[in-house]
Amino acid sequence: MRTLLIAAVSLAITSFMATTADARGYRYCLKSSPGPGDCKYSSYRQCKAAASGLNATCVRNYGPRR
Repeated sequence: MRTLLIAAVSLAITSFMATTADARGYRYCLKSSPGPGDCKYSSYRQCKAAASGLNATCVRNYGPRR
């Protein structure tokens, strides 16, 4: 039982750390409709590759960073 509790706490801490690290590092957003867009691209090239074949553009992410 104790091992299960330690594993669950470790998993929760790891997932929280991954979420906060992911949120601040992305510089470009894929925009295909009004709203914030899909901001998960660290380079313009990655964003343009994802936009290929779609009616979308890549814009700089000026959102909050830590």
